[in-house]
Amino acid sequence: MGKKYRLTALILVAGFSLAMNIAMLVSTSLFKLVTTTFEAVTSIPTVASKIHPKNTLVKFKGKTVRVAAAVGSTANSIKKRAVRTASRSVSSMAFEAIPYAGITAIVGVTAWELKDLCETANDIEALNQALNPDEEISLDQSSVCSVTIPNKEELLLKAENTSESLRNKVKSYLSEIRSK
Repeated sequence: MGKKYRLTALILVAGFSLAMNIAMLVSTSLFKLVTTTFEAVTSIPTVASKIHPKNTLVKFKGKTVRVAAAVGSTANSIKKRAVRTASRSVSSMAFEAIPYAGITAIVGVTAWELKDLCETANDIEALNQALNPDEEISLDQSSVCSVTIPNKEELLLKAENTSESLRNKVKSYLSEIRSK
């Protein structure tokens, strides 16, 4: 009885294994479920993730996620931020056009835009680190994040100093256009 029991168990296990392999080949959703479960349990990438790099697991902002999720998250953040920045820039134009008082609007909106650019640079760097973990962290985004914005008085002083030279350049340009 013991040999028949073992033989029956062996046939059942082999049959189940064969059925699962066939089912995984036929059903993409079952295949995804099995490979995802395997990767989650073992933290070892499957051959499928090597074939489709978007399925590869990477460290992104402190979490282990698939490349597709890291890229999607970064793209969505940048898109949302770009829409907000564009909306702010367009809606602030009327205030920026007000003589002297518009300078405050220019300084404020520029500060907001620099903050958004800094966040975008940080998002891109996080994605770069996820996709290229051996690459050294770039310090370039810190140059965007550390730009100092001149205050109203500094802008007015600079405008006074450059207005005369700008007027001369415009006159020269206009006279060249008229002579042609």
